[in-house]
Amino acid sequence: MRNVLHASRVVLAVVISLGVAVSAWAQTTNTGAFDKLSPGDQKIARALFEAQKTNGATAPLTLDQIAAKKQHTGWGEVFKQMKAQGLVTDKNLGQAVSNFEHHHPELATKPDNAKPDKPEKLEKPDKPEKPDKPEKIEKPARPEKPGR
Repeated sequence: MRNVLHASRVVLAVVISLGVAVSAWAQTTNTGAFDKLSPGDQKIARALFEAQKTNGATAPLTLDQIAAKKQHTGWGEVFKQMKAQGLVTDKNLGQAVSNFEHHHPELATKPDNAKPDKPEKLEKPDKPEKPDKPEKIEKPARPEKPGR
């Protein structure tokens, strides 16, 4: 009975290990993570992708890999990780995005977040004029007190 219990624990540990390994592998392959990003986040991911410098020591990340990193943290942290790996040489994330916008001015425009056109507002009827205030009546001067 002990052997069966021990064998089932070993099998369970192997299955869990394989599940973790497959999950990690899936995150490094085409996960479609980039396609799930908002247009603004896609621009930042593209900027980081193009900012990568290949030095032969480390392979550049794909757009999906960069996007997958964003799912777990903010863009600033993604930039710091890539800088620590020697993938980017820009001073900061803003510089990477600015360089990208400089090289791709057609993509630099901000997404149109304008509200959809509203129907024209109906003109309000003219407000009636307020009546003029009555003129102030001047107070009579104080009489002087005797003895002063």
